[in-house]
Amino acid sequence: MRIQKFVFVVGILLFMGFFITGVANAAPDMSEWVGKWFSYTVTGKGVRIQIDGSGITKTSVKEAGYFKIWNWDGENFQADNYYIDDGWKAEAKTLQFIAGNNLTFLFVIQHGTDDFYQFACLMQGKAKNGFLTSATVTTYGGFTLDTDDEDNDVGAGTISLKATMIPHSKVKVPSNIILH
Repeated sequence: MRIQKFVFVVGILLFMGFFITGVANAAPDMSEWVGKWFSYTVTGKGVRIQIDGSGITKTSVKEAGYFKIWNWDGENFQADNYYIDDGWKAEAKTLQFIAGNNLTFLFVIQHGTDDFYQFACLMQGKAKNGFLTSATVTTYGGFTLDTDDEDNDVGAGTISLKATMIPHSKVKVPSNIILH
């Protein structure tokens, strides 16, 4: 009987420990970020190499655009990315929350399989009277890998992103392109 009580108490304590640990690691309420627009610049530098090794070319890419956070599901942000590539393009992105609080946090963006990139970002917001008034995004390490050998070459390099929160009135994306 004593052993059964002991096992029961240990089981309850373990369950409570897992529950408390899960709650302690839960993300804060980040809903204040929903609806916020950002102007961004992405810079990439790398190399492309012919599959047979016959040639190497250095590359440099710069892209500017906007993104809008439109959802927070308790773990990730959903955002739409708008950029110009033979006209305006839009695509959905997931910003995976890693750690932090509602004003300063780390997140990761990852995209693709053949044309792959991933980078970690620091979001730093400022609030006044309880309202989010400004924010910046800076990357701390990112890479890109293009294994789509359609052109008989592959590429690899580094990627960085800088973004600033802007009012919706400053967004220059045509209204027929906006997803959310």
